[in-house]
Amino acid sequence: QASGQHKVRLEAVQPGEPLTVRADREKLQQVVFNLTSNAIRFTDVGGLVRLETSATEETVTIHVRDSGIGIAPDKLQSIFEPFVQVDASLTRRVGGTGLGLAIARELTEAMGGAITVESAVGEGSHFAVTLPRATATLQPSSTSAERSSAAT
Repeated sequence: QASGQHKVRLEAVQPGEPLTVRADREKLQQVVFNLTSNAIRFTDVGGLVRLETSATEETVTIHVRDSGIGIAPDKLQSIFEPFVQVDASLTRRVGGTGLGLAIARELTEAMGGAITVESAVGEGSHFAVTLPRATATLQPSSTSAERSSAAT
């Protein structure tokens, strides 16, 4: 599937089971949008951007992998700072303000999560957003008679 004018293949791998996280829906959508749009912008024609999830009993991780240009090791931590761009000449060609990753990190941390990156120049990048998993251990509601007797 082509993705906009960049002609990048976008794959989304669905988990075998529904995964639920404790997160704000709009904030999470913004994080995934920022990571995916960066991956598309910095991946050459014919490249691949892949979204998938993994989970433990306590967390869910959203992975955004690309076969793009990659990021030099000495730039990996600074890319999360506002207005930081790895290569100004490249940014002029593909656009961007240098705020997307800073916003993604801020929103992820505000939801109790963490964002990490692994990358190799010329091979691509892997961003991982890990958030607390929502648990389905709701207490059964007590009846009004039980509440009355408990209150006396």
